[in-house]
Amino acid sequence: MKLSINKVSDLLMGIVLTFVSYPGWAILTVTEGSAPQTVIVPVNPPVISAGVDVPVGTVIYQASLIMKDNYMEAKWVTADIGKYLYYATSLNLITTPKPLSGLTTGPYANGVYETGIPGIGVAVITGVSNRALTTTKLYAEGQNLLDSSLGLKITGAGASSPRAVVLVKTGPIVPGSYTISAANFPTAREGMEVSQNSHANAATISGLPLFYWIFSFQGNITISAQTCTTPDVAVNLGSYDIAEHFSTSNATTPWVDAYINLINCPTFHGFYNSTNAPLLMNYNTGSSTSTISLNNSVGVGLTPTTTVLDATSGIMAIDSTVSGAASGVGIQLGWGESAQAPTLFNFSAEQSVTLPKDGSSTIRIPLAARYIKTAATPTPGKANGKVAFTINYY
Repeated sequence: MKLSINKVSDLLMGIVLTFVSYPGWAILTVTEGSAPQTVIVPVNPPVISAGVDVPVGTVIYQASLIMKDNYMEAKWVTADIGKYLYYATSLNLITTPKPLSGLTTGPYANGVYETGIPGIGVAVITGVSNRALTTTKLYAEGQNLLDSSLGLKITGAGASSPRAVVLVKTGPIVPGSYTISAANFPTAREGMEVSQNSHANAATISGLPLFYWIFSFQGNITISAQTCTTPDVAVNLGSYDIAEHFSTSNATTPWVDAYINLINCPTFHGFYNSTNAPLLMNYNTGSSTSTISLNNSVGVGLTPTTTVLDATSGIMAIDSTVSGAASGVGIQLGWGESAQAPTLFNFSAEQSVTLPKDGSSTIRIPLAARYIKTAATPTPGKANGKVAFTINYY
């Protein structure tokens, strides 16, 4: 028969208790019903891209694994019927080749270790609770009433709570290409131990602790944190007759393309997080699962060197300090191509561009500009302006 028990938490990865009958034993004894599993997990994929400007604490790589189901046996004597088996599952890191990174922000704060590459750390995390492991043990208490069956199996179901390894930005990343060795990743261990609390009516236990899962990692991951070259852009907005083009309020000239070209770009391979993490290995089936990486992106910000007249509408003043400057007109920036009705650029926000993964060495950022009437009576002259653009890589 089966006994319904309290859920211990995802530390035990789904507990299934099966009662079996045994002859009398001298004491409540817990033994390994299946051999402990020690595995070295190969990391994949071998290459990712990490944006140098993602916030500290951001996951740039995540991959999961499923350990093989196993079980332990508990047996007791008739004198223990009515008592309880109290125990604790434990999960922690047993080797950490590198020290803690000191990261104090993000979902895995205080649990991210150095990798040997400045600005990039590693964490081993639990499944459902999504906690980063350290050398301090995580415990989950469990209890079971001992009945007349005199025995039970305690099954650890690996598929119910996969483990994962993550790479996290821990600080500034200097643009470049880096290879991280999984030999610098921690090793984790999971098992069953005596309860960490005192309990009344507890049966005396022998055989604990027992450790059933130990996993470490091997292989290399190359992280491309490279950027493109961004040359200056010169745009000719043209010459216009005031009477013809600026006779009405807020009159504008036609949009003119002002593309920003990113050149000498590396291949952007994409990245992996919890939404698309590949399965490195399912040790129940012997299979792995690959996934498609998420595209990297750039954020584009514009900062006029002259006065901003309307930030949300992308309107800036022309340079009034040049000899023979016009008046009563400004320059308006739009996001998109001139032929496709650009949306007005908000100087207070970034615009995002998804980066291709096809190895394109030149990537065009669509931007457009035009003149706009800003006063009742414009005067002719030079209508120049400058904008500084910022490209952030994510």
